[in-house]
Amino acid sequence: MTLLSAPSARLPPIRRIHENSVDVLEGLVKYLRTIYNPPVRGTRRVDRKLGQKRSDGASQDEDALTALRSDEFERAYTVRWLTGLIAQASLIQDESAEDERTDLAAFEEKVDVLIRNAASLLAVCAGTAAAGTVTRRFSFGTPLLDSPIEVRLTDIPISVESDAATVGAHTWGSACLLAEMIAETPQRFGLLPSADNNQAGLRILELGAGTGLVSTIVATDYHPAVLENLIHNIKANFPDGIASGVSLSAHALDWSIFAEEASCPPTLDAPLDEPFDVIFGADIVYETAHARWIRNTVSALLRRPTAGGARPCFHLLIPLRPTHILEARAIEEVFPRVPPSRSTDDGQGIELCILDVESILCETEDRRAGGEVEYMHYRIGWA
Repeated sequence: MTLLSAPSARLPPIRRIHENSVDVLEGLVKYLRTIYNPPVRGTRRVDRKLGQKRSDGASQDEDALTALRSDEFERAYTVRWLTGLIAQASLIQDESAEDERTDLAAFEEKVDVLIRNAASLLAVCAGTAAAGTVTRRFSFGTPLLDSPIEVRLTDIPISVESDAATVGAHTWGSACLLAEMIAETPQRFGLLPSADNNQAGLRILELGAGTGLVSTIVATDYHPAVLENLIHNIKANFPDGIASGVSLSAHALDWSIFAEEASCPPTLDAPLDEPFDVIFGADIVYETAHARWIRNTVSALLRRPTAGGARPCFHLLIPLRPTHILEARAIEEVFPRVPPSRSTDDGQGIELCILDVESILCETEDRRAGGEVEYMHYRIGWA
């Protein structure tokens, strides 16, 4: 078991911060990030299998970190220390300055990186309202790899405008949960080769991708600021736009153009001009009208089933918020339950139906006693 010491005990005095090297200070910022901005490691599902539960040692470490993170004195001291670090950054000396081969530009770049990292962490410690733009780290275990999948995403400030709030600017719990589920059991979402699915040319779409945590192929959103941040996050994790031979891209998509059902849906530009095999949506229903728009959008973009082929599917994950009861209820109103005797083999005379529903309980982020969040995972397809 490894317990972290309190910042007030470990950090050098504020007035002497500039006497430390850049490398030492970067290490101290990393230590503070471990406390106040650790990698997001999934959602602590209440219904996990026993084999997936944390060990006693890991549990004690997390409990100690939670207590340290909630200590207001230590957080206040950390805020003051980080503020002092940024203020004294120009006074930091290059320890290798006596070496004529020292690259001054490289040293200044290290100082700039240190300032950015400290400022980002300072925003986190100061609270969500003050956070502005914050980079978060996510880690998801998968049986397909020896090491976890690591993702870095930038959350930008949420703004409220005349038409809509930019809720996609932040990474919400539903995206964390869905990404974790996909990483753990990709075959459940049709993402591994099977007898009726060889993955050749598999097309995957995400609606309302937000910061892009779930996205695998084509990520879409509506608001320009959210879309710009989505593009930034894709480039930050996949500079070439390609991951293991899979192309990744972000595009604007306005669900309201599908507001009314029509025999001839609107014409879309590539890559939205061809149907998709799998569609994802995580926490994308904030108005009752959204449910109908989503149904019509999926109806236009989800591939129709073929005899003997894999069943195209829309995976929708939503939290059950007390403030959005009508919105959640609208999902089951626009997507009927699948009739038990209906066939999907010929792709004719069918509609989008709820194939099955899964309820998932997760601990709240602050792990308070009795605090749980319920999510509903809808698997929707043609029937």
